[in-house]
Amino acid sequence: MITALVVLDVVLCVAMMAAILLQTGYSAGISGAFGGGTQQSYGGKKRGVDELLERVTVVTAVVFAIVTLLLTHLWR
Repeated sequence: MITALVVLDVVLCVAMMAAILLQTGYSAGISGAFGGGTQQSYGGKKRGVDELLERVTVVTAVVFAIVTLLLTHLWR
């Protein structure tokens, strides 16, 4: 059982990292901090893939936290 939970934890970790890295950024990077680059509007609504990736990130983060807590409880 512990082995299956560890494998699930690793798979969720990789899925969460992929979902986070595939999301589009909201700023122009470090040049945006100093006034360079183009400004993006922050009031716009996210559509399509970004919205899906945001939901996938939240779901995988919650399930990852639950599985990790369960593993710490069973690891004794």
